[in-house]
Amino acid sequence: MIRHYVRQGEPKATVARRFGVSRQTVYNHLKEPEMGSPGAIPRPSKLDAYKDYLRSRLEQFDLPATVLLREIREQGYTGAATILKEFIRPIKSKKLKRLTERFETQPGRQAQVDWGECGLIQLQGVRRKLYVFVFLLGFSRMLFVKFTTSTRRAVLHQCLQEAFERLGIPEELLIDNMKQAVEAHTKEGVRYAGEFLDFCEHYDVLPVATPPYWPQAKGKVERGVGYVKHSFLEGRSFTDLADLNQQVAQWLDSVANLRVHGTTGRDPAEPSLHARLRLRAYGAAPRFDTRPAEVRKVHLDAHVRFENVFYSVDPQAVGRSVVVKAAGEAVGDLIEVLLGDQVVATHRRAPQGTLRVTLPEHERKIRALTRAEGTLIRGRRVQYTQRLAPEGLLAASPEVQTRSLQLYEALLSAGSLS
Repeated sequence: MIRHYVRQGEPKATVARRFGVSRQTVYNHLKEPEMGSPGAIPRPSKLDAYKDYLRSRLEQFDLPATVLLREIREQGYTGAATILKEFIRPIKSKKLKRLTERFETQPGRQAQVDWGECGLIQLQGVRRKLYVFVFLLGFSRMLFVKFTTSTRRAVLHQCLQEAFERLGIPEELLIDNMKQAVEAHTKEGVRYAGEFLDFCEHYDVLPVATPPYWPQAKGKVERGVGYVKHSFLEGRSFTDLADLNQQVAQWLDSVANLRVHGTTGRDPAEPSLHARLRLRAYGAAPRFDTRPAEVRKVHLDAHVRFENVFYSVDPQAVGRSVVVKAAGEAVGDLIEVLLGDQVVATHRRAPQGTLRVTLPEHERKIRALTRAEGTLIRGRRVQYTQRLAPEGLLAASPEVQTRSLQLYEALLSAGSLS
């Protein structure tokens, strides 16, 4: 590889930096006879017995020399680390070149996705981690950016939907090994999370996971994350998360997606006009429900517990299992409670510390079912639970016989009660 780059006219100092060696090492390699040339005699090496193992490991993972050295020493290797580093360096270089060529895409074919951590933010009186979601079109370098306080799967799906809506739907989605999407790399291939596969299938997008420990394979979006942090977020002030996302949207339209890109030498917006011809429009597919679904059981007081808050539901759902779907994690975001396909409650997420939220319409129904013409009777409450709960789910309380107080006074006077 050193000879190849020198023959191509690359300066020896540049070649040395490429492979992480000194210039003297480059000169030494150039002086050695080439393999196969007259006078070249292959010399045995202590590493020979382990080369096949090293190649197989590097084909799957970008492992450092220290890890590989430890592994082969456990197998009996007694040589030094230097010869190991010289052996694995060109293998890694070829692997990186192959990955780079693989992920250099045509217009509209691929988008790269990544998250970045951006410190802490004070949100509704609570300190939360701040994350940035970056979606980058591989050919044009067009960006979509959104700041969040969570990286959960539902949030990932919501961010992807917004990116699709703004830039269009690519053929492939290049991701790293984020746990929201990838469960494991096995000999048979990548095992993706079921909900993420459902999302990709819904929009007819092919997920492509990079090999473990190969961040270079999605270097475009890695650099995009750094660009957003340093060129937009550094030194910026904002009032809340909504204000920050409004500012970044304006920045994308006025700066980031209009600049001349340092690598392509073109305005990202210009080639995207051509890329859009191959990107499917977001409206071509129905909207995917990104809200996570959690099953809860409705209590006898017609309330359901969700994240330590009791929310009221229509009394018809008492004693039955319902599905709670939350549109977001911020105070004021919508929460829906569904009994089958029927919505039995719609709430706004309550602030932290709230114990109970009861809608007026639910309170009226509950009172109507627990009162009989203004008279509160315990037996009436039993009838209410019997009427609303599924058959056999709740057992009725025994009827209690009522007697006149005069009867008890007569018994006391007669000495029958002690």
